[in-house]
Amino acid sequence: MRHTLDTRIRLRQPREDVFPFFCDAGNLEQITPPELNFRIETPQPIEMRKGARIRYRLKLWGVPFSWETEITCWEPPYRFVDEQASGPFRRWVHRHELVETPAGTLNYDHVEYELPFGLLGSLFHPLLKRQLARIFRYRHEVLHGLFGSDDMLRAPVLIDASPGLRGPLAKGPRPAWARRLAADAEEKGWEIKLLYDGACPFCRREIHWLKNKDRTNRMLLEDISAPDFDASRYDLTAQAVDGKIHAFLPDGSVITGMEVFRRLYAAVGLGWLLAPTGWPLIRPIADYGYMLFARNRVRLGQAAGRGDSGASCPTG
Repeated sequence: MRHTLDTRIRLRQPREDVFPFFCDAGNLEQITPPELNFRIETPQPIEMRKGARIRYRLKLWGVPFSWETEITCWEPPYRFVDEQASGPFRRWVHRHELVETPAGTLNYDHVEYELPFGLLGSLFHPLLKRQLARIFRYRHEVLHGLFGSDDMLRAPVLIDASPGLRGPLAKGPRPAWARRLAADAEEKGWEIKLLYDGACPFCRREIHWLKNKDRTNRMLLEDISAPDFDASRYDLTAQAVDGKIHAFLPDGSVITGMEVFRRLYAAVGLGWLLAPTGWPLIRPIADYGYMLFARNRVRLGQAAGRGDSGASCPTG
């Protein structure tokens, strides 16, 4: 199964000052988390050009392995692409883009990767997602220290995001509600904000369970059944949020349906529980099953609330 990772960080320095950092392969060790024990085995200095190969040695979860990548595209100072020539992935293609903007340089990474061993390998993807997010957030921290950044704390790391969420350049200013979300996420440190239906017994029960698992406050919750809830604050309608679950990422991206639950469970460290619902053959079935539940959740909740006699609870 093909997976994607997209992330970006805006650096304060111009592109001609940023790109030379990536021309030195030795800097890879500097932007890699120390727990990976990352070491370059290819003799240095390495001439960065199309066709250049770089061999590394590193550890993942304590297991050492070798990795060799090849530069398949080299277009300084705009972009370059490295692909796995040999290593742990079935496929790994990492595209780096540096885009000049009035506020500095937008450093954009897009990775396409596939795990080995088919469905068996997919079982480990939730663990790998957390490690990949850690790697790229660490990279953001180092780049921020070197070049400065005004959006380092809210720079997104999107894994398996829909194509509509992945564009490297968002044209036009973000809406006011998206800016408020970004500021709130920066202050409180949440990774996903959920709009849930507090009037649905099933929803309440699952949200209560997830809150108990969320020991690091990765989730932020808002009840759409509350009297003061206003969907228009997010440029949505009441019908839209009532018909399908919605959630937001710190950068203002909107996700809906089963993808919300996959991300919620991943945020609290239980992504492996719902990982099978993202597999190619199972995903459409799981998504359709959720759609049926969403349409009938009120009626199902009322039925579940009935006593043994079949009479409705007088308090609802």
